[in-house]
Amino acid sequence: MKKLIYLLCIITIASCNDSDEILGPATNVNLNINATFNGEPFEIGKSYTYPDGHKIKFDEFSFFIAGVTLLESETDDELDLLEVGLADFAASTGQAQPASFLIRTVPAVKYDAIRLSIGVPSKFNKPSILDYGAGHPVRSAYDTHFWDAGESFYFMKLGGVYDTNGDGVFGSSPEDNMFQHYPVKNANFITLTLQKELDIVEGKPFDLDLSVDILKLYEDEQTNTPLDFTKPENLSTIDPENDALSAFLMKNFQQALTAE
Repeated sequence: MKKLIYLLCIITIASCNDSDEILGPATNVNLNINATFNGEPFEIGKSYTYPDGHKIKFDEFSFFIAGVTLLESETDDELDLLEVGLADFAASTGQAQPASFLIRTVPAVKYDAIRLSIGVPSKFNKPSILDYGAGHPVRSAYDTHFWDAGESFYFMKLGGVYDTNGDGVFGSSPEDNMFQHYPVKNANFITLTLQKELDIVEGKPFDLDLSVDILKLYEDEQTNTPLDFTKPENLSTIDPENDALSAFLMKNFQQALTAE
């Protein structure tokens, strides 16, 4: 299978190089990832209603994406867009802005699917990432996203407070349950293929929009039953380490992440 490899410039965390030349029709493409909760725009600190009627709020949400690839419709060609990057929705106030990445130029042809992974590829998922330059996307996130005790990056950081006693006020334990859902380790690296017809036209900038619904990260794919936040074993993936909960959350990206 042929590979067409082009360079992606990551806004705010990586520099861009125009050394790759595309022969034939081409255009610029923006990759945007939006966050929602049950279809509502995502906002740090906002109170949302969980399916059981209790309130929940989130203090952080970020995750790594890797191996983003477009699959051409009429050939077996693949267009590699992004090796690894961090989608971070930690806006301090107001609605979280999309996590945006700029693809300098891509061939203006038809594509029918997007393949991507969630997490940090194994070659980067280790302390030796410190050997990479400060501008490398994973190295830039080392201080905030590497778990020394587990020798792994947090593939996702999703944390907040669940209003256990139902009084509408977000407090601390035991009145309310704080949670830290930080899946880790190579076993939880997951690859998805999103079917989406993309007709990219020469000279016409194109927005490749994806969306992740946080509620769907918590719902069982078979039964739609939401994660029970009243159970202590469901509140953390790292303290104590909870491999089953990590796997559950990462697997649920298959239903939570969609192409718009």
